Amino acid sequence: MRVRLGLRSRILALTMPVVLLISAALAGIVYLSLGQVLEASARDVARAEVVELRADLAVHGVSDLIGTHAVLDGNRVVQVVDPRTREVVAATGGAPTTPLLRVEPEGDSVRVEKVSDVTGLPEGAWVVATADAASPENEHYTLLVGVPTRVETTALGQSTEFAFIGAVGLIALLGAVTTFAVGQALRPVERMRDQVEAVAASGAPPAPGPALEVPAGRDELARLAETMNHLLERMHTADASRRAFVADAGHELRSPLATIRVLLDRLAEERPSTDRQATAARASAEVDRLAVLVEDLLTLASADEHAMVLHRAEIDLDDVVLAETGALRARGMPVSVAVEPVRLEGDPARLGRVVRNLLENAERHRNEVVRVRLGHDGEAAVLTVDNDGPPIEPADRDRVFNRFVRLDDSRTRGTGGTGLGLAIVAEIVAAHDGTVEATESPEGWCRFAVKLPVQAPSG
Repeated sequence: MRVRLGLRSRILALTMPVVLLISAALAGIVYLSLGQVLEASARDVARAEVVELRADLAVHGVSDLIGTHAVLDGNRVVQVVDPRTREVVAATGGAPTTPLLRVEPEGDSVRVEKVSDVTGLPEGAWVVATADAASPENEHYTLLVGVPTRVETTALGQSTEFAFIGAVGLIALLGAVTTFAVGQALRPVERMRDQVEAVAASGAPPAPGPALEVPAGRDELARLAETMNHLLERMHTADASRRAFVADAGHELRSPLATIRVLLDRLAEERPSTDRQATAARASAEVDRLAVLVEDLLTLASADEHAMVLHRAEIDLDDVVLAETGALRARGMPVSVAVEPVRLEGDPARLGRVVRNLLENAERHRNEVVRVRLGHDGEAAVLTVDNDGPPIEPADRDRVFNRFVRLDDSRTRGTGGTGLGLAIVAEIVAAHDGTVEATESPEGWCRFAVKLPVQAPSG
């Protein structure tokens, strides 16, 4: 099973390799730089020593040179070599009997070379400075001064150890600081998590208003808290809507089911055939009402799940309107219709349902006349369905599109409405990126206006 590290561990796992690489690079740079500095220091010492020896040889001669030279110490060796015979004619104690370096006289110049190992001397590299010099008797000699690099190597090793210890300490310090800083940065997240867990553990829907504390400032954590508050608010609204929807649906389903049960009991009784036919007709009507209600509930449920399937195609909306109003006229309903050619992309069955629901609503609430108009408003198609009944009060014009809302409950129930028709209209129109509103016609009639996006007709 794959183990997923926590956020702190992941941040440390990401930052520590970077710190290690940077520390290693810095240590390498320091090591190389310090080595070069120490070697340069040894070269400078050897060069200065051989220059001073050349001056002393010109004054004291070879016999007194070693004894009178005051700069020598145990960390250097000096040789005076006869350039003709290549023999060491004078040397400090411990110096080998052979020249440290095979060189040719080059006038007044001073040469400095590095020798990896010298026979007869302690192991390790040496820096050897050479120079041509003359005695008071004008005898020419080659002076060699050897400076061991083991002292510098020891210093470099110690410096490397100190640098390693310092790097380890620095890494540990950075790890501790990173852990503390990440912990401080995540404290608001921990508080938000605790608050969300408290909401989840309560078993109740989140209360209205901000459920999480929003940290001060406008950083990512503040935006996260605001987003989560928005999400919890939507959850509260959705839960409240769901509870109301379930309660209303149960109430609406209970009524036709109870009526059907009573009618079935009556059918089981011994009654005249005319009574039985009337009872059966009423039961069939209640079944039809129940089927319509179930269909409406399924339509809204699919919309709630954002799964309302639209079979989009290029359609003539004016043909849809004429077909629906024709069906209403066939039932003897006086309908005034005026349409313009409107072509748009949409689901013909769903848009037909919009027109039908608006017509049925107008039929239930009219006094005498229903009027339908279809036209253009810029790049939008506008469908208005008017009835000569009283307009909806401004305070109820948004609420009328909610589910199971009946502004005239007894009248709507008596004419077979489910209280879901306008809610379905709003969902279908929204799925087509349109708008629907309840308003008032210039004559003071009740009006429902639908706007759907469409390209203005060409030609």
